[in-house]
Amino acid sequence: MNWKFNTLLKRKTSGGNFIPEIDGLRFFAIFTVLIFHLNTAYSREIGVDWLNNLPDDGFLNLGWWIVRMDLGVKVFFGISGFILAVPFIKHYWYGGRAISLKQYFIRRLTRLEPPFVVTLILFFLVHILVLGADYSEMLSHFWASLFYLHTIIYEMPSIINPVTWSLETEVQFYSLIPFLAMLIFFKRHSAWVLICLLLLFSASIFAKNYIYSNSTPGWDFTIFVFLSNFLTGFFFALAYLHYQHYFKTKSFLWDIFGLISIFTLFYFYKPQVDMLNNLLFNISIFLLFIATFKGHVFNWFFSRSIIYLVGGMCYTIYLIHYPFFHLLMKFTGRFSVSNDYFPNLMVQLMIGIPIVIFVSIIFFVLIEKPCMDKDWPKKLKMIVAKMIN
Repeated sequence: MNWKFNTLLKRKTSGGNFIPEIDGLRFFAIFTVLIFHLNTAYSREIGVDWLNNLPDDGFLNLGWWIVRMDLGVKVFFGISGFILAVPFIKHYWYGGRAISLKQYFIRRLTRLEPPFVVTLILFFLVHILVLGADYSEMLSHFWASLFYLHTIIYEMPSIINPVTWSLETEVQFYSLIPFLAMLIFFKRHSAWVLICLLLLFSASIFAKNYIYSNSTPGWDFTIFVFLSNFLTGFFFALAYLHYQHYFKTKSFLWDIFGLISIFTLFYFYKPQVDMLNNLLFNISIFLLFIATFKGHVFNWFFSRSIIYLVGGMCYTIYLIHYPFFHLLMKFTGRFSVSNDYFPNLMVQLMIGIPIVIFVSIIFFVLIEKPCMDKDWPKKLKMIVAKMIN
């Protein structure tokens, strides 16, 4: 890939520690979600039950895989657990730089809020001006979504941009992890750290089973259900930092484990209410993370610039893809090349995904990437001051 294009799209990290494999994993997570949501948007637009055309009664059927592709969201949670755990582990376990909670929360705010607010306003206006939604009704949903409270207040994802339910869950984890880290590293002893993590992990496994098994509206979108996914990333962060020398060597055996982990990710994803499934699903995430660093083929693939650059734009893609797919399908959904569902779906994938990625590149460069500079508020303030003077 052209180095100028690479530089244009490469993410900036506040700590300066860029790990291409992690952005490669983000590619896997976002790509599965793209397929899942485009299929949903297309089937709704043409008014068919896609499962009648793509059966899901066994892994030899394509529908079995597609119906599970929203698992990418849980892989995202694992990646977030890793990314956020690393600086706390470095501080508490290895005597690294202390983390200012004020700066930590300000950084979360300045990094994530602008792209989110811009897309929320944009899709709010689309609902009002294009789709003819009632302004007063949509306004209450807008405010609930803006403050990450929509699933708590309405016990359902935001009707403005439904995928942001997972962002609300992420924000809950962002808010919780500094205090979890204090608890986990209260005693700097391996046994204490391991016991704390296992207790929290087990509690989340149990909570997911209880919440999914009982009538608990709204709770099924909270950190209580998905904490085990985040903690899987925390476990991997401990292993990655403690055994850095191990992750520098590659083995084809880990490519085999990687393939197995992808299959078991899908196999144990459903039914999600099952505690054993939940446990094995998280183990599969953990093994996939290791294979991404340790496998010759896996590491080569996830370290390709085209892969980690698209993965690095996952937040932008995540924010815009779902409403965009539904809008796009109103124009492309009428195209068909066959009487069968699958060939038509493939056409929609070949049209929809490149368009979404192209639009995402523009949004990423103009809106999200500037926010990756931790000093952008100061720089903006200086620019405004100069303009006034």
